[in-house]
Amino acid sequence: MKPRMYKEGQHSTHVSSKKDEFDKRFESMKSEAEQYSASWGSLSTYLNPTRGQFDDTTPTRGKMIDHKIILDSHATNSIRKTASGLNSGITSKSRPWFRLILADEEQMQFSTARAWLDEAQKRMYTVLEGSNIYGTFQNTYEEVLTFGTGCFILLEDEDTVIRTRNFTAGEYYLSVDQKGVVNSFGREFPMTVSQIIDSFGYENCTPEIQAQWDNNKVDQVFRVRHLIEPNKQRNAMMDDFKNMPYRSAYWVAGDKNADNFLDVRGYKRFPVVAPRWSVPTTDIVYGYGPGWDALGDVKELQKTKYDKLLAQEKLHNPPMQSDAHVEGHANLLPGGVTKTTANVPNAGLRPAYQINPSMESFIEIINSTKQAIDKHFFTDLFTMLAVLDRGEMTAREVASREQERIMLMGPILNQLDEEMLSKVIELVFGIMLDNGLLPPPPEEMQGAEIKVQYISVLAQMQRSIGSQTIEKVLAFVGGIAQLAPEAIDIVNWDETVRQVSEMEGAPSKIINDPVIVDQIREARAKQQQQQMALESAEPVTKSVKNLADAGMEGDSVLKRASQAMQ
Repeated sequence: MKPRMYKEGQHSTHVSSKKDEFDKRFESMKSEAEQYSASWGSLSTYLNPTRGQFDDTTPTRGKMIDHKIILDSHATNSIRKTASGLNSGITSKSRPWFRLILADEEQMQFSTARAWLDEAQKRMYTVLEGSNIYGTFQNTYEEVLTFGTGCFILLEDEDTVIRTRNFTAGEYYLSVDQKGVVNSFGREFPMTVSQIIDSFGYENCTPEIQAQWDNNKVDQVFRVRHLIEPNKQRNAMMDDFKNMPYRSAYWVAGDKNADNFLDVRGYKRFPVVAPRWSVPTTDIVYGYGPGWDALGDVKELQKTKYDKLLAQEKLHNPPMQSDAHVEGHANLLPGGVTKTTANVPNAGLRPAYQINPSMESFIEIINSTKQAIDKHFFTDLFTMLAVLDRGEMTAREVASREQERIMLMGPILNQLDEEMLSKVIELVFGIMLDNGLLPPPPEEMQGAEIKVQYISVLAQMQRSIGSQTIEKVLAFVGGIAQLAPEAIDIVNWDETVRQVSEMEGAPSKIINDPVIVDQIREARAKQQQQQMALESAEPVTKSVKNLADAGMEGDSVLKRASQAMQ
């Protein structure tokens, strides 16, 4: 499935704004992000060493894990386990995780509308599966768990309709609007002369870059800045790139030419997706996540692990002291001989001091600290999801056991739905609609508002808590009906079935339209009436048959009737 034309963003190198305006905005966003750099650096060092970029180097390329600090990788494994659980529990590639519905429930009753929505979401799943977005989801979950904020960009692609590129903390800068919604994105990154020429064209490059190219210095590195922000200068009546809702500019950092941009593009929709785990206030740009809460426990784990290893080493290889009677150097190797010249007792080598560490106490502290770290990252819940994938438990059973953790994660999941999943679906739907990859909607959907309903495993577990409440009410009504049968009339059974079906994420096709339900019930009523009519006519038919069998002999009723008629 390919788009009709590639519309990642029409572009030009000439804009009405001067480059220094972009630089000022860029520096303001960069200054905001630098306030978090020290904290992000600690989170990267202790929790996820291969993530994060906090200098001018290429992000994480060739970066080694400092195992003098990371003596126990439990926290990193917890992050990756939870990220995998979020990926399979929220955005699984192997099972549906969203469906399209209409905001107006009456319009949703039309079978043509439901059929169109099912076909549209089917095509959207095809596009998603053919792209690289599921790997991006995994990376983004790790970023959100570690730093509290994740970020990636979603663009059109000639071959796969959409493509994504994910970023790591410190590599990008964000800004929010008055509602606290991320609406601006910037980053500064290295590019070689060859890469710049290939990406933007020779004619759009600065004289310095052109000179490097002409002199065959194609590997010379320059810093390129990229900024995407709302286009406040747009004319909403115009549809060209200069007047799109968002503008995207590229330029060389430090270039003194105020008008020389490498490229300027326009976007209909903000292409950057930046989910945050938790945001204390609306004006805060970057989020806080489990990594912030777990950092103290992680440091304690590393310190306790270090002390345990040190105690083990002192116990098995204690520090030694020698007296003046030792000849030459002491031999501390296994089986080594150390010569002495003294005849006094205990002369020669002896341990400098004796220790008697309780290794069990170290193990107990380490295990309790690991449990605290797992609690921060909800690791137990996602371990339970692995049982669900193996078919050993249902989503309802997991929800029943892990109800407290699921309720605690409720606000977090809603945040991810709002800032990541909804943005992705909106972007994918818009790109496919622009390129004619969706079927024309039926008349019943004219002017209808399309909404997204999430039906992933975690979403079903959340809703199953509500369906369990419905089941409790029905069980209560069933018990009351034993004493007062009329109590069962209080339940709207049709609406109950629809509500439970929606909570459990059942396909909309299995529920009939109210019109079809009425037709089925009307046909059933007619059939029952016909059956009742046949049953009521049966005694009369039997009587007539008996009269006929009586014949005309004797003083029968038929004989009298015959005589009267004659």
